[in-house]
Amino acid sequence: MTATMPIPPTNGGLPAGLSSDRVIRGTIARWSANGGWVDRDGLPLPTPMLVIGYTTVLRRWKEKRAEYITEQSLPIPDELNAAIPVAEWEIGLDGRPRKPWALTYVVYMVDLKTGALFTFAHDTYGTMLAYTALEEQVAVYRMLRGEYVWPIVNLEKRPWKSATYGMQMRPHFQVVDWRAPGGAADAMPAVSPSPTPQLTGPLAATPPAKPAPAPTAATPTATPATPPKSSILDATKPVKPVTVAEVIADELPPWA
Repeated sequence: MTATMPIPPTNGGLPAGLSSDRVIRGTIARWSANGGWVDRDGLPLPTPMLVIGYTTVLRRWKEKRAEYITEQSLPIPDELNAAIPVAEWEIGLDGRPRKPWALTYVVYMVDLKTGALFTFAHDTYGTMLAYTALEEQVAVYRMLRGEYVWPIVNLEKRPWKSATYGMQMRPHFQVVDWRAPGGAADAMPAVSPSPTPQLTGPLAATPPAKPAPAPTAATPTATPATPPKSSILDATKPVKPVTVAEVIADELPPWA
């Protein structure tokens, strides 16, 4: 399942303006058990973030370069790998040949303060768990609140048990809020036109305005007003929380 914004189609797709074979957009986001969430320069990622879309692709590493398959109906990775001789497979971190094509989970996120775009893409089992949990939460909220809702997440970590290596840590998207289109721009009142002046008698002569005195050392000039801070949240509005009754289908959603 693929979710998008600002106009998420019901059958999936990438965020508006990102529909192409290019998967990585903005800054690469990384996660590791030792380093946590960082960008490509190793600096900590901002959190929370607004998730603007997610999708799955096939990725192959060849000579340290990534190749992607982004079709809506992805091929089966094992069938693609069977057609590539093992001698051409790259060596993984465990010292053994690594299967070339792997299902990769991609999440697009936006910094709430700056609007900077980040792409997190990985093919590990831990990433699959994080991706699936996020996908299921979005599916529930959009079923009850409509398609135009997006999660705000804290970038966290969670433990999971590997059959091979025991307890491990994995990335996690902790949903802390939901947003929908519309915000400060929608709430701005309409400007009423100035009434047309009515003439009720002879117009009196208007005395000429006195020229403003030139600023001197004793007359400080006015300081320009500081522009309001820009925020991604200014263009969105809160979403009503989902109740337990709605989850168990004990009451109808508001649009039913």
